[in-house]
Amino acid sequence: MKNMQPYDLKKPFDMYKEAVERKPDSAEKRELQSCESQMRDCYANYDRHFAQNDLEYMLHARVGVDHKDALLGLYGSKVKLVKDFRKRYFEINPQTYNNLCPYCVINSSNTTEHILPKDPYPEFAVDVKNLIPGCSECNSAKGEDVLDEHGKKLVINYYTDLLPDEQFLKVTITRKGFTLNFKYYLDNPENRIAPDLYALIDRHFEKLHLLTRYKEKAIQEFGEIKNTYLAEQFVDEAAYDAFAAKQIRKCNLDAVEYGRNHWKVVLTKSCAESKVFKQYILT
Repeated sequence: MKNMQPYDLKKPFDMYKEAVERKPDSAEKRELQSCESQMRDCYANYDRHFAQNDLEYMLHARVGVDHKDALLGLYGSKVKLVKDFRKRYFEINPQTYNNLCPYCVINSSNTTEHILPKDPYPEFAVDVKNLIPGCSECNSAKGEDVLDEHGKKLVINYYTDLLPDEQFLKVTITRKGFTLNFKYYLDNPENRIAPDLYALIDRHFEKLHLLTRYKEKAIQEFGEIKNTYLAEQFVDEAAYDAFAAKQIRKCNLDAVEYGRNHWKVVLTKSCAESKVFKQYILT
């Protein structure tokens, strides 16, 4: 998991106005033109809250209620604004995350997700700072709630929530007969991650069911990791230890590209450090 950079070529409100102007002459277009001043204020308000990292506490704007259908009509996967946004997003963000959902880092980003959901916040349906490519599975799990019952943010904003350079995702490996089992969990030893940020990470993982999804991926990917070791045909423990150390060095390099808390980086490194996995391979 890594932070992402928002769209940077044009101001969001300028892109909104261009989207309105591209619409064919109609009652809907004239309706949108009539509320341009109100929408300018909405976009300025979004920018302020974006900078403060408290978007979830914005009040719903009256213009979004009064012109909801017209505003939602600006959005679509084939709309030029959305296509331009996605193209630039993948240009300025890590190539290792090209077309990859930042919320889970498992699936391809087959949708364009709204940070503030577009149905309750139609005024930001095409605000490029409110868009981020994601997957339909995370989109469905995220739903339209932005705060939990205690008024706390539910999921990470990958533009504004600065992720820590600490490993908080871990996995334990246990063995039963010829089968290895994997259990992902979150950990914040010695409170090295600020409690509020760690609590947000915890809510994010729970909301999107990530620990369960990572376990399923670990089972799917384990064969490849196992065969990487078996192909070495170790003659003794020293040879195994040397190879495992090499795998750890590779994981440290991968962590730079994918982040320390990428589910596969964590799994691969845990295997290299695990006595259970070592015994499994050598026997």
